[in-house]
Amino acid sequence: MSTKLDRLPFDVLFYVTSHLGVDDIVNLAHTCRQLKTLLQENGVCRNAIESRFQFTKEANLAQVQRLSYCEAFSCIQDRRNAFANAHPFSARVIGQCNDFLYREGMLCILQGNIIRTLDMHAQTEGVTIDIASIVVTASEPSSSSTEFKASLLYYNEDIVAIHWELKDQPNSDRIVAINTKLETPNERRLVRSVQLESNYKIFARHTSHYLFYGTYTSVGSQGHYEWEVQGISLDRRNYPLSCNTSLQLRGFFGTDIGSTIAFEIHNGYFYAVSNQTSFEVEEIDWTSFYHCIRFPIDNPKIESLKSNKKLWRRQHSEGVIHDSWTDLSLQVDEDTDNLMIVEARREYQKSCSRQVRTYYISEFISSLNSPTSSADGSPILEATAGPMLPWGDAYVQTLDSTNNPNYAPEEPRYNWNFHPEVPRRVTPGRSFILARTKLRAYNYACSSFLDLVEDESCCNDPSTSCLRLRMGSRRVAPSDWKPLEDTIPQLLSPPAQPDDVAYRHFPIKMWPPPASRCPCSRRLHQILNPPLPGGPAYSKSITGTLDERSLVYMIRPGRSGEYNALGVIVMISFNRGPVPPRGTQDRSHEQAQNESEWHWTPGACRSGTCQ
Repeated sequence: MSTKLDRLPFDVLFYVTSHLGVDDIVNLAHTCRQLKTLLQENGVCRNAIESRFQFTKEANLAQVQRLSYCEAFSCIQDRRNAFANAHPFSARVIGQCNDFLYREGMLCILQGNIIRTLDMHAQTEGVTIDIASIVVTASEPSSSSTEFKASLLYYNEDIVAIHWELKDQPNSDRIVAINTKLETPNERRLVRSVQLESNYKIFARHTSHYLFYGTYTSVGSQGHYEWEVQGISLDRRNYPLSCNTSLQLRGFFGTDIGSTIAFEIHNGYFYAVSNQTSFEVEEIDWTSFYHCIRFPIDNPKIESLKSNKKLWRRQHSEGVIHDSWTDLSLQVDEDTDNLMIVEARREYQKSCSRQVRTYYISEFISSLNSPTSSADGSPILEATAGPMLPWGDAYVQTLDSTNNPNYAPEEPRYNWNFHPEVPRRVTPGRSFILARTKLRAYNYACSSFLDLVEDESCCNDPSTSCLRLRMGSRRVAPSDWKPLEDTIPQLLSPPAQPDDVAYRHFPIKMWPPPASRCPCSRRLHQILNPPLPGGPAYSKSITGTLDERSLVYMIRPGRSGEYNALGVIVMISFNRGPVPPRGTQDRSHEQAQNESEWHWTPGACRSGTCQ
């Protein structure tokens, strides 16, 4: 006599779910009312989180008992589904500012000389700091009456790094680290202030103990500029740095952060990656590599630096790259806590006439198992695997001493290594040119890409722009998976290798719906396209940041000609959680705030009760 699945003992069901993926657990729970209790069992949810999402923010909150494991599991699944279906939970206009930073749920707003920090996933009020009173007090007395320029560089662990510059005073640039904790008195907020020799392409990364900043100012042996990274201690008593000299990243090519290079600090190490192999384009070349650098932040010495110039990226025979669409970032794997290289490339694959955008994912490897690179990262030719040049290639005979080609055999690329915007054998849908694509991002945690596009055919109003989200996502699927309806395109990426997995792709969707659909759609269009402080502007400049849960972007006039011109910040949240705190708006204008906020209500649009 057979036993029905819903009649099995809980211990057996627990064992079954421990071998299932998160999506399979949810699908199993939705098969019948009896099995739906699986999602309410703390042990099942805890096992799923600890085995697949142990390094998420939700897992950390569950470990300190601020959330139950069932609530944490539900939050993870909600945001993954929100990205997959292009259906955020909330959107709102935060307010006006000159600059902003958004990282790990914390929003830092700069308006004039006032900094305001907001925890966007909590109901707590933010902290307001007058940076002029803090920095000027610690500076020279003559600077108290001088105008200054400030820009936000980085935020982490309750500390914000600011680039501070006095107007019309040369050599006045400084990096200032300010403590933003609520209980810190104003006279103790200045953590460190460092004089800068140059601010060219300046960036900063820091923890609560160390701060590293870099500029593109050092000169290499070939006469080209190179990156120079300097580390300082933010707690000199408890965490001193034994080395105060800067590190010159020799042979580390690339100049544009977010396009050709990326920097990050993670788990006590400073990471850098570049997708460039030389300053100049080689006329004869076969292979492109990533250049990975890592060193401990408590010992930033050349002896501690690990460099890998031979992390395989692509073969040039794969097709020409449209460089204007290239995006490069370092993102954390929520399962392993390892850093992953995520690169978006738009290519004419195999020399076809149609451009194809693909998101490529590689694990950051700072050193090879075999001795293929020396201490400074230069390749040791005798130790490289395989032939140094492709056998039988006609171009090999044309090489001379002026050439410096790169070659490595093509490596297998598994399905998890690449996420095509449109799967093979699927007719591409509507696309947007680069000028209409205002923001591009990829969420590795949710396997989703997001574009903020200007859709001129949505609202049919030439006097106003129409910003919308264009999103696509994918999930691991059984190798024999097929859509339920024959009319749906075969959105499946079959296994690329014999031991590979398949992925099912969600159709690319646009959000919000047209404004004419319902009242909340009309309000969403007003939120995503707020009026600018200076009135209507035909040209707009948009900058933004996407993390695992939210998109935050700022719109400002594109031709204002002002340094850090005033703009408007908009936040779109894919996280089902508490209502974010109010921004810089006046609470007395209740009607205006209602118009600038939207929260999803289940079934409201279907029943015609949405607002």
